[in-house]
Amino acid sequence: MKLFNNSFLLLVICFFAYINYMQAQVGINILQPDTSAILHLESTEKGFLPPRMTTQQRDSIFEPKYGLTIFNVEDSTLQYFTGRCWMPTWQQSCDECVFDFFIENQSGTIDRIVANEDSTRLFVNQINGVSSIGIYVIANLPDGINVIIDSSVVTGTDTVSLKVTADIFAPAGTYPIVVQAGCDGTIKSQVYVVTVEPCIEVNLISPQVDYDLQAANSLPTNTPVCVVLRIPPGLELTNSNSGTPVYNTGNLHTQSRVGIWNEGFLLASGGNGGVGAGLQGQSGEGEPGADAINLTTHTHIVNTGRIYSGGGGGGSVGFIATIPIPPPIGNFNLGIGAGGGGGCQFGVGGNLGTGFGYYEVGTDATGGVLAIPGTGGVLTAPISFTVSVAQFTITPAVFGGDGGNYGLQGLEGSLTFNLDVTINIPFVGNVSIFNQNFPDPPLSVFPSGGQAGKAIKRNNNTLLGIVDGNYQTLTIKGPVGN
Repeated sequence: MKLFNNSFLLLVICFFAYINYMQAQVGINILQPDTSAILHLESTEKGFLPPRMTTQQRDSIFEPKYGLTIFNVEDSTLQYFTGRCWMPTWQQSCDECVFDFFIENQSGTIDRIVANEDSTRLFVNQINGVSSIGIYVIANLPDGINVIIDSSVVTGTDTVSLKVTADIFAPAGTYPIVVQAGCDGTIKSQVYVVTVEPCIEVNLISPQVDYDLQAANSLPTNTPVCVVLRIPPGLELTNSNSGTPVYNTGNLHTQSRVGIWNEGFLLASGGNGGVGAGLQGQSGEGEPGADAINLTTHTHIVNTGRIYSGGGGGGSVGFIATIPIPPPIGNFNLGIGAGGGGGCQFGVGGNLGTGFGYYEVGTDATGGVLAIPGTGGVLTAPISFTVSVAQFTITPAVFGGDGGNYGLQGLEGSLTFNLDVTINIPFVGNVSIFNQNFPDPPLSVFPSGGQAGKAIKRNNNTLLGIVDGNYQTLTIKGPVGN
């Protein structure tokens, strides 16, 4: 009986010990662990150190349990096993997009002499996830400064090129450009700061004649410069003769860069009308018009004003000959012709002065934006006169070539006439002894009109803003090219 009682007491003690064991909490450096914790650590001198291992060691764990935690010494992150992946504690899901985003250079400079652009590279390295990474630019830039990235979507690892360009008219200054990469709600930013250096500014305030940019502003000739010329609305630039352009870049260094912001009127003089066709030493061709702009270096033009090259002068026409008339008259010397009209602007009509018996001068062209070209001389009215006993009648169709409008070649003229000679015979009346059309044979080619000047003569220099071509628009009249 005593043995039984001792055994029963031992069983009761073991039962309550087991119950107490099942509800046990462990406290380290604390006597009463928190009731919510099975393990409660307290220290002001030491920390909790979980297992530390490399990614390879972590991945070698056999059948890791959901919630198993390690510290990854390669990524310097606390990671736990979700049942599908090892995930850093800051990550929300196994498929969350994780990436690195770096910039090569954080600043650049555009001098607009050596180059009008600068660039940098952005490096993207996607560590986790399958979503693409979007790349976009945030910048508040003035007109003339532009940002270009060569890729806006990246998946995996890639390099994105960022280029900033500044045309010659862009305001100088320092401009921050923010580039952001975003994926699954994660956004990372890099900042690129570009400095656009200033150009020399030239602002015209009064009309100019034969304007030479370099000479008028004493610009250096032995070192490249960046120059911006601004011509305000309505301001007029002209030239003094057909051999001088309205605007000339002048003797700037050949590597200089020039910008012309034109809202004014560049009006080149027209060629004079031709004279003296048929006279010895006088070809009768119209003179060429003048150029509006002559370039000597790289130039960018923005034109909302007028750039008009001079119109060519019209060609003259003429006929001089000794005409044998039957007896009793004999040889008859005749000269007839007309001058060409002047080209726009202010081209002078052809006026021979002397040398022809019958000659009509061409008219002068007017000037200004609405200039009108001169017309060639015209002889169409019959001309009658008496020589000895004969009555001469010349019926002309003589037209000098008209001058060209801005940017247009002068025209060639034309000439024909009929000469009729009659004498009065008693009891018979008037009898024609000569009637012939001249020239005989008729001419098919007459002296040409003068060529128009060039609206812009490039001289093989780079021109931005206006492409080569032959223009007849409101803002440009005349050829643009070499």
